[in-house]
Amino acid sequence: MSRREAWIHRASAALAMLGVLLTPVAPSRADLRAAPVWYDQNAVATTPDWHFRVPVTIAIGNAVNSTVKVDVDFAVLLSAMNVSGTFDVNSPRVVRSTGALATTQEYTDRIYAGATDAAGNSRGEVRFILQDAGAVTYYIYFDVTANGAMPINAQTPINGNFERGATGTAQPTGWNAPTKTNASFNAEVRPSESVSVTANPTPAVDGVNTRITDGTPNTGDFSYLLGWRNSTAAQTNGAPGVTFTRTITVPASNPGNLVFKYRVEGWDSYDLGTGFDFLRADIVGTATTEMVGPTAGSYNTKPFSPNYGASAASNTVSGYRRYNGYDCNLAGGRTNGGTLACGSEVWITVTQSLTAFAGQTVTLRFRAFTETADITWYHIDDVEWSVSTGTLGTPQAFGVNITSPAAGVSFAPGQAIPLTAQVDAAPTAATNPVFAQLYDATGTLVAGGPYLLYNDGTHGDVTAGDAIWSNNNSVPAQPAPTVPGSATTATGWTLRVWARDTTTNTAGGTNGIARIGGQPPTETQVNYWNIDDSALNIAGANIVLAKSSSVVTDPVNGATNPKAIPGATMRYCLLVTNNGPAAAGTIVATDTLPTGVTYVAGSMRSGATCATAATVEDDDNTGADESDPVGASYSSGTLITVSATLANAATMALTFDVIIP
Repeated sequence: MSRREAWIHRASAALAMLGVLLTPVAPSRADLRAAPVWYDQNAVATTPDWHFRVPVTIAIGNAVNSTVKVDVDFAVLLSAMNVSGTFDVNSPRVVRSTGALATTQEYTDRIYAGATDAAGNSRGEVRFILQDAGAVTYYIYFDVTANGAMPINAQTPINGNFERGATGTAQPTGWNAPTKTNASFNAEVRPSESVSVTANPTPAVDGVNTRITDGTPNTGDFSYLLGWRNSTAAQTNGAPGVTFTRTITVPASNPGNLVFKYRVEGWDSYDLGTGFDFLRADIVGTATTEMVGPTAGSYNTKPFSPNYGASAASNTVSGYRRYNGYDCNLAGGRTNGGTLACGSEVWITVTQSLTAFAGQTVTLRFRAFTETADITWYHIDDVEWSVSTGTLGTPQAFGVNITSPAAGVSFAPGQAIPLTAQVDAAPTAATNPVFAQLYDATGTLVAGGPYLLYNDGTHGDVTAGDAIWSNNNSVPAQPAPTVPGSATTATGWTLRVWARDTTTNTAGGTNGIARIGGQPPTETQVNYWNIDDSALNIAGANIVLAKSSSVVTDPVNGATNPKAIPGATMRYCLLVTNNGPAAAGTIVATDTLPTGVTYVAGSMRSGATCATAATVEDDDNTGADESDPVGASYSSGTLITVSATLANAATMALTFDVIIP
């Protein structure tokens, strides 16, 4: 710095350090869930809003139109986030990688790991039809009842297990209406039940005319019944008394298998030569494949009638008028080498390759054929096709992101912090759903609050329900986190915002926040989904000095285009600017004249800017006149200007003239 340049003495050592401390800080990571954007079926912050989700990874080999199946224990997912609340059984929603709902999807509370599961234990089976090719991630959104009861899922269910259909429903969702040759035949959804059925019209050959039959579904609460179970039903002869169908689209690649369960019950019989009551199950596409029935054969492994044979059962032959005799005679012997226990009511599994139907839209058809005597019926359950398994990831909760102030912004001691944040879902905590706190560089809470942020369209937030929360310009005034007046210049302060729901934090911390799986319980952005941290700086005044000069007159040209030649008059201006954020105290700017130049007595001026500096009455060259708005003086070749305070963004200026030797 040359002798002609000014230097500034700051009364506070903290101010002298300011230029070193205020280095840029990287923005904090946004806590909003953004891959994909958090699902919301309606306007942001308008119920229903989902507060939790878990990713489901679909492998690259899975094909469009395949059925993705995944068992989900929502209690385990909630526990992984330290969340305690009652799982809402209506809340699961499958969301595609695009952020749109999967068109065909279902959650079944009563089925888990392929078996009937207890109701209300927060776990079950999620299924959906895959709509996206290649490796992709879907999300299962879910919630707890305390966050607001969710509506029943309106998306189309797969319903291969008939759980979407009340008792007696003839056409369950996803299936076609059955056709019957007699209105009294059975074609309906049935619950788990034990039904007393009497052999009709001829007494049973084993002497037991009335049976308590097993109506338990293979899994869940319901199965589908077709055939003739009611003793008052009329009969047809040799025709399908009931036909029950549905349409499916088989994936063009990796079509997999069709799998279903069925059970035969009753008193009639069939062999491969003469038919009475029997079941046919087939796939109808460009060709027809019978999976169960006389054409398919394999009675021992896929019995299509309750008994095998063309005559009434006896001690030597198997046949009709025995309840579920299969190929057993009355003496317990086998006539066809079967293995099913005589009189048992077992579920049979059928697995059929769909390779021949790849890329086709086909019909699954179940037909109950009847004869003029001996009632027989069938249960169908757990129809599924082209099944692949999804892999669950780490559960997530809705997020929050501080949008203002930006990370790295500086605030002064005593300054309130205007704050705006955005959230993914409507926070539901009864008190302080979104609030802020301020921590110093040591992690000590210095502005505890909590400072509530408004979101109702009237308190500084222009649009109600837009998920923007702010204490900025709130009406009535909403308190904001304030930097303590005693704070000294420092980096690494933290502004923290919580967005809370109505759950309990099982780790014993702040209720309504969800921990990231595997992270420590310390309540920071790194460890919790719905917390956002923003790094701030605390600063005093940032003082900047600029010095400028111009030629006023010279001995040759006067004031017209003067030049810097010997005898010319030069005018200097020292401009001091406070770039904040704090007000500065006791600002002293000095400038020592170079050797040889002569100060022009009475030329010193001071004020806010170089252009508007006020004239200083300085007849005695002391600069001590009380009209001086800044406080300027000249003594022994040194010019001095002093200000007791200089506000944030304020300036002060000192101008003076010298003669060039």
